[in-house]
Amino acid sequence: MGDSAQPLRIETYEIAGHPCLKPIGEVDIASVGTLQEAMAGLLEAGHSRLVMDLQGLTYLDSTGLGSIAAARRRAREAGGDMLLICANSRILRLLSITGMDLVFRIVRNAEEAERVLGGESPQ
Repeated sequence: MGDSAQPLRIETYEIAGHPCLKPIGEVDIASVGTLQEAMAGLLEAGHSRLVMDLQGLTYLDSTGLGSIAAARRRAREAGGDMLLICANSRILRLLSITGMDLVFRIVRNAEEAERVLGGESPQ
């Protein structure tokens, strides 16, 4: 977005034994490659059940959203899926406007993701 933006960082952690990617900063056309590489690395390593924690995002454009959707498609082709963690109202609005809230299962925090991935229904 701007020249003062910090470079995108990707943190990884596990939730209920599944890999979780947490992009921190802005995902736009200039940084989307970093996110794509991280997602591809997990898929190529044989992980088909992925979690994407969007809580660290300050900005997400259509290229970033498209790359997340493409990774979900690849995960589903491999017999898995992708769960999103998001409570950020701006990101949730983008997901709603684009209809992605109907495509992805979205939970509000890591604890809810743990329940979903552990087989329990979120409350």
